[in-house]
Amino acid sequence: MELSKAIFVKGTPYEQGVGQARQAGKTILQNILRVRELMEQNRFDMDAYRAFIQKDAEYIEKTNPELIEEMHGIADGLAIDFQEVLYLNIPAYFMKEHFRQECSMLLVKGRATLDGKTYLIKNRDMSCYLEQLLISREYPDGMRIVEVNGAGTVTYPAMGINQYGVAVTNTGFWSPKAPTDYDRVGEAQVVINSHIILRRCKTAREGLDWLLTTPRINGLNMMIADRKDAFLIEVLKDGAYVEEADERGVLMRTNHYVSEQNRGLNTDPKDTPSTFFRYERLREAVEKYHGRFRFQDLYRIMSDHKDAPNCLCRHPQEGAPGWTASSTLCVVDDLELWSTIGSPCEMLPHAGIEP
Repeated sequence: MELSKAIFVKGTPYEQGVGQARQAGKTILQNILRVRELMEQNRFDMDAYRAFIQKDAEYIEKTNPELIEEMHGIADGLAIDFQEVLYLNIPAYFMKEHFRQECSMLLVKGRATLDGKTYLIKNRDMSCYLEQLLISREYPDGMRIVEVNGAGTVTYPAMGINQYGVAVTNTGFWSPKAPTDYDRVGEAQVVINSHIILRRCKTAREGLDWLLTTPRINGLNMMIADRKDAFLIEVLKDGAYVEEADERGVLMRTNHYVSEQNRGLNTDPKDTPSTFFRYERLREAVEKYHGRFRFQDLYRIMSDHKDAPNCLCRHPQEGAPGWTASSTLCVVDDLELWSTIGSPCEMLPHAGIEP
């Protein structure tokens, strides 16, 4: 019987996969079933889709074999076909209208916070709801990582931090002006896998260097931080814009580019209003709380429903199917990750008394 949304796994990647299956097997199978149902509902060339998956799997095995080992551990632990786990782990861009993630992220540090610490928070919004899980990992070489991710998914965590204090998160970016380069599958990452940064890097600058030199087929927004540095990267399939947290100590993004360099790639706000509404709401919150941000203020912001359905805390509505699958907050200085599994307004209800 599964009682927790948080698990601990230890050992080789394969052993960690088996451990996930044993501790969260029912939840993983629910996610696999959802993916299978979506595949059956879609009208696309399944042979081409399987070929796409296979090419990406070969690239992962060549560049990051640990991930394939962990997927095999999950499959063996559940006694299911490895292909089912692979479908869950490789982002299905042929079905991006279902898997599209519309997330919001905010980093505050130094002068922006009451205690001077670095906080990073993200709402993971998904059109296809996949059950999320908090996973604490310990590898044979001593590396420890904490991540929040879809149960059974080892390839694109919502957020994570490692024992060196490197924290990573991201938000998606989609625009016909910056199309995904499907021809590069098998030679580049389908979605930048921040787990690799957590596994390999000891500083945020190392993570930034890895990101800038890693081939990819599409763009996104990413944040990488440690106790000293914090970077916001508008990633393109070729190139990137890097913004470093200044003395004000604030970085934020939703699902569009903000830099003068890249904003011309954005979709028309009339076509994708949510990302622009959510970014403006984050900007308003920064003005209100700057200099006194606390743990609870960040969750209060991410529970906000102003401008619904184009709000920070998402709930499925007619014409706006996205909902918040998790709200994860990292206290970088303390090496801690806190997360709601589900929308923060429901998982962390709060009330106060007016003074």
